[in-house]
Amino acid sequence: MTESYVTLSDAFAEIVILRSRFLAYVFHCESEEECAVKLAELRKRHYDATHVCYAYCADVDGRTIRFSDDGEPSSTAGAPILSVINKGGYRQVLIAVVRYFGGTKLGAGGLVRAYTDAATAAVGAARRDDMRLCSVWAAQTDYNTFARISAAIPRMGGATTHVEYGEGVSFEVIFPVGEDREQSLRDLTGGKIEFIKRGDRYEIYQTRTA
Repeated sequence: MTESYVTLSDAFAEIVILRSRFLAYVFHCESEEECAVKLAELRKRHYDATHVCYAYCADVDGRTIRFSDDGEPSSTAGAPILSVINKGGYRQVLIAVVRYFGGTKLGAGGLVRAYTDAATAAVGAARRDDMRLCSVWAAQTDYNTFARISAAIPRMGGATTHVEYGEGVSFEVIFPVGEDREQSLRDLTGGKIEFIKRGDRYEIYQTRTA
């Protein structure tokens, strides 16, 4: 199983070339079915568009890849969009570019540049999320103890997440898979808090601009 990958937040950008509008959308999608739903929504929203071209990588291993020129000349739209995804190494990402024809043909080279530039602009507007397979522990404690724990966990290479406040604080602690921190957690609280192992799952470990 892949231990880490990079994905993108939802984002939008628009460019205009010789009166043709290129509306570029980035969606974080975790399955082909989710990609299909997003594309159907775009086609419904932009029912009067000339083309809705796209590319996606729907899994974390880079195996579920599809792209479409949607009526543009072969390899002038879908493949350039996919190249933007591949260049960034992005996973679980759909990029769709909606074109409204402006009356002037751009030629094959012009189309490749336009779809590449539109996709790149949308990626530039997105947040980059570094996902990592993490081991997860759940716990519950009082407010003061949680404040001390949440300050100490990052120094140990972990993070607190899924925090819920009530009479006390329920939360989860994550560490990258392979880092056995169970004893460290017990030591941190003097064994007064029970940390229950929830298994492994992907979590956002770092965010930055794309």
